[in-house]
Amino acid sequence: MSIDNNHVKTVKSTKGLSKIVISNSVAEAEIYLHGAHLTHYQLHGETAIIFDEKKSSITPPKSVHAGIPICWPWFGAHPTDNSKLQHGFARDSVWELKSARALKDDETEVVLVLIDDNTTLTLFAHQFRLELTFHIGKKLSISLHTINTDKNAFTITQALHTYFAISDIDTVQIEGVEQTPFIDYTDERSEKVETEPLQIREETNRVYIPTTATCSIIDNQFKRTIIIEKSGSHSTTIWNPWENSAIHDLPDDKYRKFVCIETTNALEDRRTLQPGESHTISQTISTVAL
Repeated sequence: MSIDNNHVKTVKSTKGLSKIVISNSVAEAEIYLHGAHLTHYQLHGETAIIFDEKKSSITPPKSVHAGIPICWPWFGAHPTDNSKLQHGFARDSVWELKSARALKDDETEVVLVLIDDNTTLTLFAHQFRLELTFHIGKKLSISLHTINTDKNAFTITQALHTYFAISDIDTVQIEGVEQTPFIDYTDERSEKVETEPLQIREETNRVYIPTTATCSIIDNQFKRTIIIEKSGSHSTTIWNPWENSAIHDLPDDKYRKFVCIETTNALEDRRTLQPGESHTISQTISTVAL
């Protein structure tokens, strides 16, 4: 393990969990080893880009509705066994810190690794290696690299389940999904087509497929546009639970302060890897001033 102590330090959270704290000349971030969960990313002197509601502290086994949870090796419900945890086990596993280093003064790289063990094999009967790479700087880049180290092929669905911080759900508009088919999970999985830039005015849970498009969150009140570029993904999920969701760490009107735009391999965008094959899903997040 290699750690550059000028940009990176490891600390214990109030719950006793190991957390990586990154600070360079342009940005700061926090990543828990539990779940490889980035819970904070912010450019110095600016409003946080990733929703990191402080009440959403990681307290296993409860999931956290903030930051960027990693959904793997399935996204949503398990395809054949509803008794298994929603969104897979990667977000509930403790990852290993492989390296943390300064690429230059304004960019830091952190690499985490997760390998199969006796626990994962009871949930997903295959050997694998995951490498999750973060680049923290003027942009935030995240790449999840899956390697099939098993003797048999396996199929995965997955997501970089990103919660974006916004001024208010009523004042933002999402571009990049126009003229895109989607599955509406709030309407019995009806197949529909988006015709205009999206404005969220009710519970929203949509998988846009097929799409490789860049999405943008236009936020006039925060005077910025958040840009989400992606690769290795032909589907995008957009989610907001709206009010009265009864989610344990989203009390009151917190739903108004975020929207999830998720880089996914979902539904027919699932990926099958033969022994020795690999697949990388990635996203790059940046902002421009309005």
